Amino acid sequence: MTRGRNYRFLLLAVAICSTFVGFAQFPVLVQDTDGLPVPYAHVAWQPMQQGQAGGLVVLDAKGEGTIPLNEATGTGDVIVRVSFVGFATITDTVRLSATNALRFTLRPTALGLPEFVVTGQYAPASPDKAVHRVRVIDATQIQRMAANNLGDALRNELNIRLSQDNQLGTSMSMQGLGGQNVKLLIDGVPVIGRQDGNIDLAQIDLTGIDRVEVVEGPLSVNYGTNALAGTINLITRKGGGRPATLKGSAYAEHIGRLNTTITGTRHWGNNDVVLTAGRNFFAGWDPRHTGLVDLSPALADTNRFQQWKPREQYFGRLSYRHAGDRWDLGYKAEAMHDVITNRGMPRAPFFETAFDERYTTIRLDNAITTERRFAPGQKLNALVAHNRYVRYSNLYYRDLTTLSEELVDATSEQDTSGFTLTNVRATFAQARDSARINFEAGVDLNLETGSGPRIGDGEESIGDYAILASAEFTPVDRLTIRPGVRYAYNTRYGAPIVPSLNLRWQLSEGFTLRGSYANGFRAPSLKELYLFFVDVNHDIVGNTDLEAERSHNFSGALAYRHAKDKGVYTSEISLFHNVIDDLITLAQITATQYTYVNVGQYRTTGGSIGAGWDNGHWVISCGAAVTGRYDELAAATNSPYLFTSEVRGSITKQWLRKGWSGSVFWKWQDRLNNYTLHSDGTLGRTFMSAFHMADATLTKRVWGGRVALTGGCKNLFDVKDLNASVSGGAHSGGGLSVPMSTGRLAFVRIELDLKRDSK
Repeated sequence: MTRGRNYRFLLLAVAICSTFVGFAQFPVLVQDTDGLPVPYAHVAWQPMQQGQAGGLVVLDAKGEGTIPLNEATGTGDVIVRVSFVGFATITDTVRLSATNALRFTLRPTALGLPEFVVTGQYAPASPDKAVHRVRVIDATQIQRMAANNLGDALRNELNIRLSQDNQLGTSMSMQGLGGQNVKLLIDGVPVIGRQDGNIDLAQIDLTGIDRVEVVEGPLSVNYGTNALAGTINLITRKGGGRPATLKGSAYAEHIGRLNTTITGTRHWGNNDVVLTAGRNFFAGWDPRHTGLVDLSPALADTNRFQQWKPREQYFGRLSYRHAGDRWDLGYKAEAMHDVITNRGMPRAPFFETAFDERYTTIRLDNAITTERRFAPGQKLNALVAHNRYVRYSNLYYRDLTTLSEELVDATSEQDTSGFTLTNVRATFAQARDSARINFEAGVDLNLETGSGPRIGDGEESIGDYAILASAEFTPVDRLTIRPGVRYAYNTRYGAPIVPSLNLRWQLSEGFTLRGSYANGFRAPSLKELYLFFVDVNHDIVGNTDLEAERSHNFSGALAYRHAKDKGVYTSEISLFHNVIDDLITLAQITATQYTYVNVGQYRTTGGSIGAGWDNGHWVISCGAAVTGRYDELAAATNSPYLFTSEVRGSITKQWLRKGWSGSVFWKWQDRLNNYTLHSDGTLGRTFMSAFHMADATLTKRVWGGRVALTGGCKNLFDVKDLNASVSGGAHSGGGLSVPMSTGRLAFVRIELDLKRDSK
């Protein structure tokens, strides 16, 4: 009897064990770099076998949990993705086994932002620990926005306003100051080639860009001229993190835009190579056209004139880096070829000929970088860069019956302008967490040349050779004070000494207070000094007596961060005030002639407020800003500041288990006001109407995350041209329109990301 009972008990135990094996629980433990648990981390898994379903588990407060171990997951490879707010995501392929627990170590990041920022810093630092207030647009956000160029990425940012010229491209203003006062860098190297004072943001493609760092307010101590309103630094991708990766993408819009790009990386030993290439094509667009673009052959004189000009762009970037024990060495080369075509209206009386304009831009940039590490926290950074920019403006006489063309034989209608910048920069910095005093000192040497028939005597140059130094004092814990100074010798004008003072005070665990005063300057550009441009439509001459613009900037910001068990809440309020002396502007000096002059003092003041929430599934942010402008005309007529408001918001939902994510971005720009003085001496106002801009995107990842399919709609409110008008005195009315966008459009994007694992 006892033997039979034992036999039945053994059979029951075997059955229970068999059932347990079929439905076992595989233990998972997630820790941070200090060995502490990461509470409520997310673990998603997907079996490599086709047709097998994956899953998602949220770990407990101890960073522990289990993955169901069934026949599929127990006999094949499984893709595991571990993530949590404030940590870098890990994706790995593993083979589950019930005998050993799987452990993951997550590296911390700041608020889900990139791991560090470098703009204006002694050493890479998290954004919340940086002395300057740095906003980061990372690769994830760029992808959510389906942004193709720098203008797309900045469209949703506060205190930044974009404008459009269909010949000169996309320009920007920041804190109420024009684009000529915004320093644009790529890996710390200045971008040259300003037209009418602005860099065309549509020429700055984001393929291969890891993140965009935006610093509001002057960084003139660090980067010299043009850094009055702020600095935007694009950081390129330095490696793929695997032995080899290959990523390709195709982006299309229904109005006739098609962009294709490819990026490959290779890692071996201590070496990394990144190669990026692409083509951006736009067929042109006109408000008269509706529906899908028609690329079929058409008569040469039918709808050839388009408000938005056809554009074709080719670009490439090669980046190499060698990382040694003490030395890092890098080289980067970039090239871009951009063509904008302005097809003219057929000419009366027979409409068989037309004049076409073609604007060709070529950029060739080279940079060598090196880093030498000494004692812990001490290092020397140096770079040598040479950038070349050439722009051809040509007018062609087109025969619409034979489609032949020839250059117009008129010197005033043809122009070739070339600019070069040679930049040598070296800094030695100490950045130790435990030190009471850290510092940075260095040199920044810049030589810019310009050549062309409309620039001075055909070739002009300007040199700016500066030394800079700053120090960070930590008199008490949580308080950092950074004074800085820059002195430059300029070959064309007396450059001022530029001081700055920054403060960062960690008031408590959640509150951080930042304050700063900075003196800035902007040297007159070669065009403002030497331009001679006279034709049937223009009579502009440079002014060699211009003074440099000088500015005083005061700013403050209070940031709050509160990390909960399942997410992070952030908020911030900021204020700024700018005073610019000797503002340079284009002014009318005779009935037909214009030149650049210093017009006195210009002020801007304002502030912003924003908040955000990120729990890994929902990413929500909102904010509002106001900017006031006050110029010499307002002062002379005792008129008040003119204020402009803006409001923005964005929301992203991620379904990690299903591989879906969706985003909506929205921004409202208030009416832009300004004063103007009429020829009869009366004071008038100019207006540019308010508008809403919103985009919606939806992304689905398949094939283990290797393929991302994105679709959506941009410009949901169908903004095209903005109404503008002049009022006051005898000139009331005078309505016109200013182009802003091509209207509502649908887009699709497909991305393929292949990675080769280590063997």
